Amino acid sequence: MSTDAGPPRTADGVRRWARDRSPQPFDDAAIVTPPSTAAWMYGSGQYELGMLARLVDEGFAANRHVHYPRNHGRVAVAVTFRAETSGASAVRFRVSGSVAVTVEGAPLEAAADDDGLVLQLPSAGAEVRFEVVGGDGEVPAIAVSPDAPLHTWFASVEGGAWEPVRPRVGGDRPPHLDPVGSVDVVARRDHGAVLDVGAPVLGRPILPPGPRPIVSSGESPEEAIADGIAHETRHDLVELPGGGWTTRHRLGFRYLAVRSDAAPDAVAVQASIPVVDRPGAFACSDDRLTRIWASAQYTLRLCAQGLMIDGIKRDRMPWAGDQALSTLANAFAMGDSGIVADGLVALGRPDHGYVNGISDYSLWWVVNAGLRLRYFGDESFARLEQDRLNAFVEDLARHAGHDGVFRPHSQPGGFVDSGPGSVFIDWGLSLEHGRDSVALQMLWCWALRSAERVLARTGHPGSERWGELASRLEASLRERAWLPEHGRWADYLDARQSKRPATYANFLAVLAGMHEQVPPGVRDAVLAGSSGTPFMTAFRLRALIDAGEPAAAVDEMRRAWGAMLDRGPGTFWEESSIEGDPLEMYGRPFGRSRCHAWAAGPAAILPEAVLGLRPIDDGWSRFTVRPELGDLEWAAAVVPAPVGDIVVVADRRRVTVQVPSGAVLVRDGQSVPGPSVVEWTPRSRELTAGNGA
Repeated sequence: MSTDAGPPRTADGVRRWARDRSPQPFDDAAIVTPPSTAAWMYGSGQYELGMLARLVDEGFAANRHVHYPRNHGRVAVAVTFRAETSGASAVRFRVSGSVAVTVEGAPLEAAADDDGLVLQLPSAGAEVRFEVVGGDGEVPAIAVSPDAPLHTWFASVEGGAWEPVRPRVGGDRPPHLDPVGSVDVVARRDHGAVLDVGAPVLGRPILPPGPRPIVSSGESPEEAIADGIAHETRHDLVELPGGGWTTRHRLGFRYLAVRSDAAPDAVAVQASIPVVDRPGAFACSDDRLTRIWASAQYTLRLCAQGLMIDGIKRDRMPWAGDQALSTLANAFAMGDSGIVADGLVALGRPDHGYVNGISDYSLWWVVNAGLRLRYFGDESFARLEQDRLNAFVEDLARHAGHDGVFRPHSQPGGFVDSGPGSVFIDWGLSLEHGRDSVALQMLWCWALRSAERVLARTGHPGSERWGELASRLEASLRERAWLPEHGRWADYLDARQSKRPATYANFLAVLAGMHEQVPPGVRDAVLAGSSGTPFMTAFRLRALIDAGEPAAAVDEMRRAWGAMLDRGPGTFWEESSIEGDPLEMYGRPFGRSRCHAWAAGPAAILPEAVLGLRPIDDGWSRFTVRPELGDLEWAAAVVPAPVGDIVVVADRRRVTVQVPSGAVLVRDGQSVPGPSVVEWTPRSRELTAGNGA
């Protein structure tokens, strides 16, 4: 369906257009933000690892069928903090764990009251140390008021090196326990036996006082009313302090069934949702595409629960492959660089083995570090983590031969569905044992080039090493994986002929930068192929855009994501196939997650394919716009770039780009710095720039 109305031409207008087509069942103004009365200090990585541990524990407790490798990093038992005093005064603080305080090496007793602990500080310039030991399940941390007379905080984790502390805003509780906001929504009985929120949420129903009811939930009405043993989620109830009932665990659901003596016609639900201060937006003359974009944004937002989790119903843990796709979608939909950084830190410090127990997910972790720098900038984070990134790649390179080929070893206790070498790639893709997968090598090449670029930006000497290894790998691939008679890549090294296009090898080759100009054979392999999950399909569609086929990418998005949109529940699925039962997966009647972060690809793909919106320097400091409207009358987008909103509006007559200060629009050899408003017509290459201040 196309709309006859012309395009919105302001950032607010584009945002309203997209918001009106979103399944989101609440107003952003109603969100209760997390508390911000205290500055919490954590040791390096401890906030992120604490949040990861909480999400993993909650996921296992709430859901019946969860697998998550337990090789992830653990929080430290003890952290020592040091700070310098600004003057002689009292300071009030809270602590997660137990604490011993010294000032200039001498012990100092803190007085306790109902609001925490109080210290009397000496004159300015004294060094105060807090030795914090976490209790059972506690993350060692300390909180002071934002205006406390202490500055220049450093922390040492279990006797390690002193590292600067980045305070985290919170309240009485450590903020890794409450990282996102909350909003009240209502599940109403429109018809039948179930109550409907209107769209999926992650939250707890609040039930009235009375006899203990029986509650069940689901992403479909069938799941909500099914027998308890069929449910993915546990529905244990606890009594509220003031009377009434709620579930022990948060539920990921749209539909709710309540069995009681007096079944309610409406139930309040407290939902967890992050605040998005400056959302992105996409709208176009095809309302279906606009709704696809808005549903992708909402899907991603629901999964942004401190860290980007897999999905809201069953797997509420972060996976590194999903994170890379989510970073792209996030850059266009939410502009939240912090959740990407926290995910990199949390997942990048495994206790042993590969990230998530999967060798290629370790490669995705490196790729994601490169994507974050490109789309969000933030060289300071890259500089802070450069040694860890270099060491991470160095560990992976132990599995590479002199030819650069990556041959990972299987690791015990890893992901149960990964094959030999703990390689996963994608659902439904079976790799032959004993052969070198070209798709895996392309991902390894992409990871090496990502590490090379990030470390070059920070001036780290590891950049040259990983660039050389990538070049060696590329030479091996061109010699042993290229099929000249077909003009495309093979599935395996040393395969001299191929009866079918190697879909994954070819689209990952495009994304890895193996081609300055994509050869026709590679383009055709990507066009003709299929990829199992929305995760890999989104990356294949990005490769189609790079191969000069943006219209084909949009058409496939209409088909695949449009089918999910039609079947509900308003968010996008773990597996997009609608053949057979779209609720079933893993041999279980409701095993399929229908709100999955790795399905949020349209949030990035549509602005890229339709408007040609891409950063060409880190943090959108330079970017390009190349509209390809195809059958659309108009399209518009807002990108919440770090330097400010980039607004693009294109129709058949003209293209208008609002360039914020600190960014430069690059088109056909011309560069226009912001703040400015730039216009051109589809038939002209001449840019007209006006003052955008």
